[in-house]
Amino acid sequence: MIPNDNADHHILAEERRAILLRELNDTGYIQAAELAEKLNISAITIRRDLTQLEEEGLCVRKRGGAVRSAQSVTLELPHQVKQHSCMAEKKRIAEAAARMVSHGSTIILDSGSTTYALALLLSQKRITVVTNDLQIAVKLAANPNIHLICTGGIARANVFSLHGSQVESFIRSLRVDLTFLGADAIHADGTVSNVSIEEAMIKQAMIGAAERTVLLADSSKFEKAGFARVCSLRQLDTIITDSGIPKDKQELLVAMGVKAIIV
Repeated sequence: MIPNDNADHHILAEERRAILLRELNDTGYIQAAELAEKLNISAITIRRDLTQLEEEGLCVRKRGGAVRSAQSVTLELPHQVKQHSCMAEKKRIAEAAARMVSHGSTIILDSGSTTYALALLLSQKRITVVTNDLQIAVKLAANPNIHLICTGGIARANVFSLHGSQVESFIRSLRVDLTFLGADAIHADGTVSNVSIEEAMIKQAMIGAAERTVLLADSSKFEKAGFARVCSLRQLDTIITDSGIPKDKQELLVAMGVKAIIV
C-alpha cells in the first residue's frame, strides 16, 4: 500500500535528500514508487524531491523516477550528506592520521568530511594548519594551540570549500610537512580522481606543497569513478583506509608502491 503524506514527517527533508543522492550515486537511477515503498513515504514526496534535485542539476527526471545527470561520474554530494556516510570508518581513519601529526608540524587539510573528522582530533596539538574548508576553519579558529591559515577564495554552496585560482596560487607558495588529502574516487588503474576539475587542481597544488602526502579514503572510494584526475597513487606517500577495502585493491596499493595503513 502506498503511504500518504502524513507519514512523511518521519523522515526529514535533509535525510530524504541524502538517501536520494546516495541511491543516484550507487545505482545511477531512482524508481520513485519502489523507493517510496522502501522508505514508507509517498511517491508524491519522492517525485517532489527529485524535481528539486533536477533543478539543482543533480539528476534528470524520467517517467517513474530519475537518472543521474552524468551516468559515468560520481555526484558531488553536499557536506551534510558526506558527513553522515561511513562515519565509523572515517573516525578510525582520522584517528590513525592524527597519530602522524606531532607538535610543531605544518599541515594542509584538504576539504572533506574525513579531513573534518581529523580536524576534530587536533585540538591538543600545537601546529599550523592551512585549509580551504570552511567547516574545518570554523572548528579550529577558536583553538589557541593552532595557528590557522585559510586560503581565501570563493565559497561553494553546500560543499563549504573555497575554490578559485587564488586558492591554487596561494597553496603553491607554501611548503608544509604534511598534506592530508581527500578524494572522490580511486580507479582500478591507480588514478585518484575528483568530481570537480577546480578541486582537482587545488589538490594537485596541495600535493606539490608537502614533504609528504597522506590520502584519507574510506574503502567505498575504490568502488566509484571521478571525472577529474588528481594524481597517481605513486605520487602519494601513504594511504589510510578501512578494513572494508577489497583484497584486489590492497594488491593494487602494493603494486603502486604506496604505503597502506588499514584500520
